[in-house]
Amino acid sequence: MYPTIARETVDQLAANLDADPFIILGVHDGIVRTFQPWASAVWVVDPENMLYPMHESYPGFFEWVAPDRSVFAYQLKILEKEGSTRLIHDPYSFSVQQCSPLDMHLFGEGNHHRLWEKLGAHPSTYNGISGVHFSVWAPSARNVSVLGNFNRWDGRVHQMRRLEGMGIWEIFIPGLSPGEVYKFEIKNSQGHI
Repeated sequence: MYPTIARETVDQLAANLDADPFIILGVHDGIVRTFQPWASAVWVVDPENMLYPMHESYPGFFEWVAPDRSVFAYQLKILEKEGSTRLIHDPYSFSVQQCSPLDMHLFGEGNHHRLWEKLGAHPSTYNGISGVHFSVWAPSARNVSVLGNFNRWDGRVHQMRRLEGMGIWEIFIPGLSPGEVYKFEIKNSQGHI
């Protein structure tokens, strides 16, 4: 049953070479996938706090296939290699987009007069879960990630999705709050940061 995805695909993700990690990570056809390079074990946690162990198919890449292929609202319990544990909402389970089609249209025309409300870091709440929504314009980038203490400044952990057409990259990271120090890691077409 495991792995459910090709090694080459995971290697691309682990090397931070994928323009849309949302295609791989999160929930797909009853399978939950996460990339946690600092974890020794990961569990899916259901709303009743039942734990379902994930299988480490490749180093740092964990998968869980729901028995009936239906996945509920879930969290991830992560056991770090040094022994600490944390409970998170999976950023890749949120398919939210800060920039609406109108925003994209106005941005493309050069007529968006409130762009600061869309780009950068913005405290947000989706489905009752608070966090920070990040977006940046990097039209020539091959990959963009958010870095901070919350992910050990590791660009593989919070890889952003590129929105079609405008070169805007974004991700919602649950559990963060205003004042968190962050940077964007932007890779050019040759993969240089």
